[in-house]
Amino acid sequence: KEGKMAFWHSSAHVLGQCMETEFGVHLCYGPATQDGFYYDAHSGSEKFTQDDYKKLEDKAKKIASEKQPFQRLVLTKEEALRLFDYNPFKVQLITNKVADGANATAYRCGPLIDLCMGPHLPNTSKVKAFKIMKNSSAYWLGDNENDSLQRVYGISFPNKKDLTEYLHFREEAERRDHRTVGKAQKLFYSHPFSPGSFFFTKEGSTIYNNLLDLMRHQYSFRGFSEVMTPNIYNLRLWKISGHYQNYKEN
Repeated sequence: KEGKMAFWHSSAHVLGQCMETEFGVHLCYGPATQDGFYYDAHSGSEKFTQDDYKKLEDKAKKIASEKQPFQRLVLTKEEALRLFDYNPFKVQLITNKVADGANATAYRCGPLIDLCMGPHLPNTSKVKAFKIMKNSSAYWLGDNENDSLQRVYGISFPNKKDLTEYLHFREEAERRDHRTVGKAQKLFYSHPFSPGSFFFTKEGSTIYNNLLDLMRHQYSFRGFSEVMTPNIYNLRLWKISGHYQNYKEN
């Protein structure tokens, strides 16, 4: 797991270099995730589109061919502020997150220097298969009162075979997605009266009730008891869970 995170975190730096050098964005935040990586960047009024994906992927391929080493840099807070003075987002992070008199760490690969704790791959040549999956909007520090950013998602692997298998798995999963299948078979539908919930048709209710019967049998068979919980809660619960921030419009 740690190796996968380091691989995808290094790939996020490759993506950041692509976005910064090809599109002149201000990089903000680029972590590894459980399913790849992404990078948030401020691009003014410009927005990334699917037409930009190939340009990013071609640049990533070139970066991999250059075998750029990942070099760890230790900076004082003052050095970090001078180094990143062109990027107001990085300046804000350094100012707020690095204590006075403390050091910050950054990593260099090629022309990119980015704040990071590491660890990373030895060099970029390990990222032999790289693909942009999608892009979306995001807010700086997750606050809708802050600047709007562009978030670009990617996936990478040490070889093309793994990428091909991953993409095939994704296609099959999307084809079997219960949300798509359920709508196609008219098992349920959504309505603005209850966004985020579903109304089940006669056929959908039949499947739903059979699933409940199966689950209840398994509960009893495995020594569990069934309980009932409320459908309505105080808004504070959804703020704790994070649902409020994502769904507050509804």
